[in-house]
Amino acid sequence: MLTIINKEFYTKILLLFIIIQPVLDILTYFSIKSLETSVTIGIIFRVLFMVVSLWFIFFGNSSRLKKHVIFYLLAMFIIFGVGLVYNFFAKPVFDPFVELQFLAKTVYFSIMLCSYLLLFTNIDHKDDVSHRILKAISAAMLIVSVTMFIAILTGTSSSTYEWNKFGFKGWFYSGNELGSIVAISFPLVYLYALIKFDKLKKVYYFIPVLMLAAVSILIGTKVGYFAVLGAGIIVFLTYLIYWIIQMIRKTKNPQTSMRLICSFVFLLLFLLVTPFSPSFSNVSGDVDAINEQSEQTSDEQNKNQSSGDSGEDNSDQNQDKDQQQLMKSPILKIILSSRNVYFTEIYNDYMDASPMQKMFGMGYAGNYRESPKLIEMDFFDLFFSYGIIGFLFILVPFIFIVGLFIKLLFQVPGRLLHPENMLILLSIGLGTGIAFLAGHVLYAPAVNIYLAISMVLLMINMLKMNKDRSEA
Repeated sequence: MLTIINKEFYTKILLLFIIIQPVLDILTYFSIKSLETSVTIGIIFRVLFMVVSLWFIFFGNSSRLKKHVIFYLLAMFIIFGVGLVYNFFAKPVFDPFVELQFLAKTVYFSIMLCSYLLLFTNIDHKDDVSHRILKAISAAMLIVSVTMFIAILTGTSSSTYEWNKFGFKGWFYSGNELGSIVAISFPLVYLYALIKFDKLKKVYYFIPVLMLAAVSILIGTKVGYFAVLGAGIIVFLTYLIYWIIQMIRKTKNPQTSMRLICSFVFLLLFLLVTPFSPSFSNVSGDVDAINEQSEQTSDEQNKNQSSGDSGEDNSDQNQDKDQQQLMKSPILKIILSSRNVYFTEIYNDYMDASPMQKMFGMGYAGNYRESPKLIEMDFFDLFFSYGIIGFLFILVPFIFIVGLFIKLLFQVPGRLLHPENMLILLSIGLGTGIAFLAGHVLYAPAVNIYLAISMVLLMINMLKMNKDRSEA
């Protein structure tokens, strides 16, 4: 009975769960719009899948890493529990529902990552399962693309921005989350197309790639646009290097030449349509605003210097003033969408917090006294919410990947920097970069499922390289 959720069952349900992700997001959008409730079908299904994943972790696998994973999760739950109990008595305002909801969103990412890792270390045909997962992600992104185009063509699409900027988010509730999903998933969709494209007649595998690239610029966010642009450049340069090496060694591979041509055509088409896209106009607007703010700041500094004393004391005062105003810089407000202001507020709460809160965190949104507000920069939010100890536990998978990557970079650089690994690494880099700057990744279940998949795919590839090298 305990093993009813075994590796075969979990693989099937995982593939289905990936494919229906955009369907859950669309149903969430309509339920919020019509019912105005925070409890949506998306939350219900994702909580149920988290329970299934926990069952698989504890009872449904025989992976060699099972004991380590269970110890890691139990230790994390205890640390988070200590912080939660302490904050119940220490915080000026403690909302149990909000605190528990944020906690569940946070552990969701760790549970997903651990369950995927145990799945891959408990199966024999890892390449086959990884290709099936990439296929499922491609199918999910095809649903995103098709529904986006239908929403725009029928005039039922919602706008990404309420004012100033321009973009579409289709039938999805959050433009930021949609942009993050597209950014993290695009390298994986591109990778699946490259894997399947071994003959010219299979060029149709690039249809989801082209459609998702179009969606990325229609959303209007910087995140989606630069993700596709970065993926296009990296794939083209990587295959160009491989093609040059093969020419030098006189070991021509027709597949490398085909993929090089396709990557060049894709990059060229994307650059050609860029000037006509919402993303381009929004980025141009941000650049113009930054230039205006820079000119105003420069004029004010020149005015202050001309009217003030040039002595050493005045210079020190100006330096202190500059440091105090740095985090409230208008330029930073434009780049970070005012996140620097919220950072300053929660940082001050943290500095005034007790040693216990410094170690185990201040909970959701810090020690707020009125309305709670996250910074929306995931790593900072998680640090202030769970403290030094909790944050270090959250970082364990990232530290493991970085450490193993650096080790293999010196041992098997050619194999590590293969285009397949580069695209997966780009997906992880985009996910962590977005989490750091724009948020809505690590504690957003609709988004972090894709980041967890990318991280596990790279982990498995690197663990295989490490094993092959040790056995050689």
